[in-house]
Amino acid sequence: MARARTRTGARAGARAGVRAGVRAGAVLCGLMAVALTAGCGAPQPEAPGAAPLRPRPDSRARMEQVAAAWEGSAALRQWREGYHPLDPQDWQPTGGFHSGEDKGAYAEGNFVLRAGLPDTPPPDTPIRRPDGSTLTLPLQSAAQAYGEIARGPGRDREHALPVTGVRFGESTVRTSRSPARVPAWLFTVEGYDTPLIRIAVSPGEVVPPPVLPLEDADGRTARLFGLQGAPEATTVGVTAGHGSCDGGVAVDVLEGVGTVVLSGRILPGAALEPGTACDAMLRTLKVEVVLSRPVGDRIVVDATTGRALEQGQGG
Repeated sequence: MARARTRTGARAGARAGVRAGVRAGAVLCGLMAVALTAGCGAPQPEAPGAAPLRPRPDSRARMEQVAAAWEGSAALRQWREGYHPLDPQDWQPTGGFHSGEDKGAYAEGNFVLRAGLPDTPPPDTPIRRPDGSTLTLPLQSAAQAYGEIARGPGRDREHALPVTGVRFGESTVRTSRSPARVPAWLFTVEGYDTPLIRIAVSPGEVVPPPVLPLEDADGRTARLFGLQGAPEATTVGVTAGHGSCDGGVAVDVLEGVGTVVLSGRILPGAALEPGTACDAMLRTLKVEVVLSRPVGDRIVVDATTGRALEQGQGG
């Protein structure tokens, strides 16, 4: 039987008046599989003048709908079998850049080429997974890969990063399925002992969700737009959005065989003092969610949009 749980996070810098609104350490409650009642082992946080926090009964039905749509679907097979990296397409030299100037040049794509680029196609090299399976995809040429990192070459030649060598190789990348050895171009940057790495394979297209987004989401629904965590982890972080006067965000969790469905909801904040108002800024926080077992090759999905949450997005 699938079990759902709730993880809560409090906004940083909350007024002292919130007091018990949401404890900074967050609360993890075990929720019954069917009822989703408020009978948690830990006390429920409350906001002054507000009713005790209770899991939304409608969130369970939506989470089950999303899980059922993804489990065993063609979309899930496509997500698992394709190349969907959880890491960026390029890697800085080991230890990062030596100075803010070099880091700024990298961010601006300000490079100067002082070595010839290989003009022959890269050797046919598949993506290799730990279980022995492989996936062969088209590879970028050295010129294409260099063009991806050098978006503004020579813009400021005095502060440009000099590339003094280029060679073809491989790099280990975390993917939606498992860590994999992936073809890559290795660019030697003057002054650095290790190369700047650019993955030579383009990520697969975003898999369209097999379920429509929730159209009638209300102001109590928290936007989820980022995921942090490795496949072997039993704790994942998710970036959530909320308003300035809200009490934070709770994240309900429904685990399945091939899915982990997350549903964010806004917690009530403290009552406003007379003559005060909230600004319209979107605040973000990271909520850590504890799972019953490692994520593995399961897809982590936002219940509101029905889409897979992508690694590293958001604040």
